[in-house]
Amino acid sequence: MLVRLEYPRISNEVIESLFGTERFPGTSRGPAMDVTESEHEIVASLELPGVKKEDVKVTFEKGILTIEGTRKQPELAKDARVLLNEVSARDFRRSVKIAVEIDANNMGAELQDGILRVVLPKAPESRPRSIAVR
Repeated sequence: MLVRLEYPRISNEVIESLFGTERFPGTSRGPAMDVTESEHEIVASLELPGVKKEDVKVTFEKGILTIEGTRKQPELAKDARVLLNEVSARDFRRSVKIAVEIDANNMGAELQDGILRVVLPKAPESRPRSIAVR
């Protein structure tokens, strides 16, 4: 009888379902993030609904882009009665390693309509170059 264990191939979804954020209130694996690369830049986009720009910190150090911040509890009217409470205050932090040289002097970030867009221009030496064949 042959038994094959696939332990090293357990997906992140399985691990998150066992140790997911819902079991530990106030924690989060972080907001959804997309990272795209073009010839001249890398762009990270994060969903940050209800987060103000003053509550977000973006850093880039030693090739690691880190976005962290806080989503605060929405204020309720003094006479309001809570019927359902699914929106909670929480801290978040996402980090991603960027494997190309970045032009640190021209990086930028903008938060608009609940989407944070971080633009990391590639350093000229990291951009693809054409080599003429003789």
